[in-house]
Amino acid sequence: MKVKIADRTLVFGNTSLGFKEKVEIARQLERLGVDAIELPKIENEKADTLLVRTIASFVKNGVISVEVQNKADVDKAVVALNTAKNPRIRVELPLSCVGMEYSFHIKANKMLEVIKETVAYAKEKINDVEFCAIDATRAEEDFLKDAVATAKESGANLITFCDSTSEMMPDEFSRFVTEFMLEGIDSGVMCEDKNGLAAANTIIAV
Repeated sequence: MKVKIADRTLVFGNTSLGFKEKVEIARQLERLGVDAIELPKIENEKADTLLVRTIASFVKNGVISVEVQNKADVDKAVVALNTAKNPRIRVELPLSCVGMEYSFHIKANKMLEVIKETVAYAKEKINDVEFCAIDATRAEEDFLKDAVATAKESGANLITFCDSTSEMMPDEFSRFVTEFMLEGIDSGVMCEDKNGLAAANTIIAV
């Protein structure tokens, strides 16, 4: 088993860092050998596309991953990633009831359609597609199973389970990931640190 590390510094620091700072962080992450550098979705098409392309000019070993939530986001990400050696589209969608209704104003059945449509469309554009199950630890179990299965069937290469609100203790999160991960597809974890246990949750789950 090979453990891969995806760094989200440029996702969390999107509003507080300047252009040169973001580029330098990406340069250092490439030197450190990080497997994937994650970037937020394209909001300002001119500035954000320039950032992705600038990073792509020197990142040759790691994956450059851009967040999307719908087909329009996919189109923007594809344009930004067109010079990247190892591009990835990262479909991030909330799976808890509160997340779906607050962020998208939709119910579970409609979210399954969004997952299928967005992942399949992304797969047509770029072969490497990740599905991030945001707030997975608060999702209804049957729906979570359907959601990750839909993502896999639609072409996702990687399913990432997210403890977005620090709901679980390390042993509990490990059991959770073991229960919902699928055969025949890579699995990942992403944990918030609100309870100070993100590192422990991640290591034990892996």
